[in-house]
Amino acid sequence: MPNQETTRTLSVRLLKEGRAPDSVLKIAYAPDGGKGSIRQYSWTSIDDALLFVGQLYTKPPSWLPFIEEHMVEHPDEIISSGAGAVLVLPVRGRTMAICFGHIHIALDEEAFERHFGLKVTLNSVPRDGIRTLDLATPDAVTFQKRVQASKDSDIQDFGVDMLRDLARVAGGTPSNSDFAKFLAGRDSLSITCRVSSVGLQDKCEEILDAYVSEAYKEDFAWVDNMQSVRDNDTIQVLNDRLFEALQTLRAGGESDLHMAPPEVVDYEEGCLLHYNGFGGSGATFHSLSIEDYVAELNRCDFRGGIDEVREKHYIKAKTGTSETFNVGWKVYQCFTFETTLEDSGQESSYVLFSGNWYRIEQSFKEQIEARYEQIPKVVIIGPTTCNNERELIAHLEETRPDLLCLDQVKINPGGVRNANIEPCDFLSEAKEFIHLKDGHSSGPISHLWAQGIVSAEALVSDSEFRKKLRREVNQRRPGSLPLLPAIHGRVARAEYTVVYGIMRKPYKDGSIGIPFFSKVSLQAAADRLEQLDLPMALEIIQKPAGEVAAQEVDE
Repeated sequence: MPNQETTRTLSVRLLKEGRAPDSVLKIAYAPDGGKGSIRQYSWTSIDDALLFVGQLYTKPPSWLPFIEEHMVEHPDEIISSGAGAVLVLPVRGRTMAICFGHIHIALDEEAFERHFGLKVTLNSVPRDGIRTLDLATPDAVTFQKRVQASKDSDIQDFGVDMLRDLARVAGGTPSNSDFAKFLAGRDSLSITCRVSSVGLQDKCEEILDAYVSEAYKEDFAWVDNMQSVRDNDTIQVLNDRLFEALQTLRAGGESDLHMAPPEVVDYEEGCLLHYNGFGGSGATFHSLSIEDYVAELNRCDFRGGIDEVREKHYIKAKTGTSETFNVGWKVYQCFTFETTLEDSGQESSYVLFSGNWYRIEQSFKEQIEARYEQIPKVVIIGPTTCNNERELIAHLEETRPDLLCLDQVKINPGGVRNANIEPCDFLSEAKEFIHLKDGHSSGPISHLWAQGIVSAEALVSDSEFRKKLRREVNQRRPGSLPLLPAIHGRVARAEYTVVYGIMRKPYKDGSIGIPFFSKVSLQAAADRLEQLDLPMALEIIQKPAGEVAAQEVDE
């Protein structure tokens, strides 16, 4: 007898168009695949539905040997096991999968639509109904955050940077309570709703309606700033660019390619990890690092291509509460990389994050580029033969008497200890506070923007900072004191300029520039300095070509 309609929480996925219903499982977990004990069953209430049910694993728990070391009698039949099921059913020309238990272990992630759960959620939940939001900022250093509210709240309360943030997971209360009581999702959708087993297909039709809607554009249009790439030919070209960057790093060159966890990680648990899939097991690391991964590839003399990297290279991790290394993510899911392609004479920007390629929406790109072009470009340093920031600073200190070196000077504003604000790297005779950074180093360029803002805020608002700065300058070059504002009184802000100097290698066409997302974060810095009434300028300092930076971003 069918179950009565009641409130349940279901996990729902949408298969990609063209994928067969029986392709939801990894080959190893399919019936007769060798792993687990999954079997196919009929589902009588829906025509053409498939049901897979079984045991995914059965084994002694990893902690058992530890406690058995000092036991006189050993317990019998202590087993850790996981069962699961997936119901695959047709829904108006598409196919959905309803998942139960531990079945996610056996699912083939490539079979399912990306961002399905996120899109259903944003199309159904109003802007003031958000309860939880995961955001990522795919810059040279990737920042991820999870913000949760104790009750439904407006999107503006979650601190979203609509220029930089990529929505990863969203959850909240939908407008239509008959549809669902609560929704949350990324690729899969978690839906809490009233439903019976005979009403599953009707509920899935409602979910599909929510998926194809464009209601999100009213309150969440910013999520379209980055759109998933679906064309396989384009993805292959982008993956080839990625592999070029990886090979450049293996040859000792430089690239903006780096690695980041594809989801929010609980670092309190601690973590050890291995890079596997190419003979690299054995070496243990404490955090994700492109340098470590590249070193492992070279140590193992890996000679495969990008398809092998994407499909076979993976990361095994062990937390402080686990005794064994388990598969965490594919290496490909941990790459963060930015590049551009030209299509019909128009240049498009792309970013790889969490295993997905995103195309930067053209109007958003044009908005950022237009603002970037408005920023004054200066030539104070000029092209250099120095290979990094430290060499450049030493060279300028020796050869440019018009620049006063303040590198490594640390100043605390009034009433603050251990702030260690660096006023700038060099102060020019034109009252320019010059902040320098090697744009190919491991740190993010966005850190340079922040450094300039913090210094500028202290300069114009804190008399104690100005007092200490004058003391430092007097010790180094007393003749430069007139360049600085007085300790007390109003600072003549228009007389001073914050200059960002970034060392970059030329691209294939000989031009130099900075990655797109560095331009995005620069816009926020420009806005803040404008609020302070301080002029700002930018200099891209060409460094020796070496391995040309074409694999990063052909601006």
